[in-house]
Amino acid sequence: MLQTFETRSRRLFATLTALALLLASGCAVMPPDARFESREGVVRADGDAQAEAVGRHLDALYPRVQELLPDTVRRDFEVWVQEEPKLYLFAGPSYEEADGFWAEGPSRIHLRESAASLERTLAHELVHASLGDSWSYLPGTLEEGLCDWVSAQLVPRGAAEMRAGRLSAASFATGGLEFDVELSGPRQDGLDVTVGARVLLTGDVSQELSPEEVFRVKAGLSTTRLPAGAKKAYYGLSYLVVERVIERRGLNGLHGMCLQAERRGLDEIPVDWLLRAAELDGAGPEEWRVAIQEALGPEEVRLLVHAYPELLRGTLRRFFEGLPDDVEGAHNVRATVRIPGTAVAVPFGA
Repeated sequence: MLQTFETRSRRLFATLTALALLLASGCAVMPPDARFESREGVVRADGDAQAEAVGRHLDALYPRVQELLPDTVRRDFEVWVQEEPKLYLFAGPSYEEADGFWAEGPSRIHLRESAASLERTLAHELVHASLGDSWSYLPGTLEEGLCDWVSAQLVPRGAAEMRAGRLSAASFATGGLEFDVELSGPRQDGLDVTVGARVLLTGDVSQELSPEEVFRVKAGLSTTRLPAGAKKAYYGLSYLVVERVIERRGLNGLHGMCLQAERRGLDEIPVDWLLRAAELDGAGPEEWRVAIQEALGPEEVRLLVHAYPELLRGTLRRFFEGLPDDVEGAHNVRATVRIPGTAVAVPFGA
């Protein structure tokens, strides 16, 4: 009898807990106080100046997104700029790592007010809000890659930072980023002495993943439970694939594969079509990692060195200990960071 009572009690507690969470999920957050009516939609933020600034971005970006992409729809929606982007006070989708998201139900874009670039994040979410049905044939996480690609075209000021973050996250989850670091310093006789090393930057991602999982995992959905590092890696792999396809086939070529899949009655674009278009067919993890490194440019390398200063500091510390005594101080040592197999070489000097 006691056991039956305890079992019923646990069931009752579980039921009440589930009911409480369900009720909590219906408690929508209140809109931010300030309101600005732009031509393209209403923007709400904590302050008038921020609401107006984001409204100006909305007016500039929304028509350009519609013009750039084939098969778009126009919607009436609002943009909310929040300290933390969220729909509900308590339960609901989790966006702890997100700078923004598109909520189709209430037809609303939510932005994090502390985002590195509100303009670029807005451009990304406007793509989600604009895509017509034919784009639903993109598999896995590829819609996120398309959003990132468009945002880089429309907001070039934030493109290098976005690309560095996306591509490095993808690389960390597929073996790490390799750099050649060359150090040189003047001796007292006026000649330079130079030493070099190959350095593997692994970031803070502990698990490796199969690159082709990007075509299966829908990392952009709030219901997809992934560690933060893995989610960032899928976004990076998605961006790499989309960028490579568009470089080789154009934006209409990518969209054309969606239309072809639709005509054939397929659920989504076959993976082999995308791999062939991206020239990644037959590629293993090492070839994917090389493709990621080849996508990095000088500005992305510069940003990564600043983000991971130990890349230079640790190399400098190790190699300066072995340099001849007549090399003038460490403050005179210059560094060049190269990406193996490419022409990218970025100088850093005292």
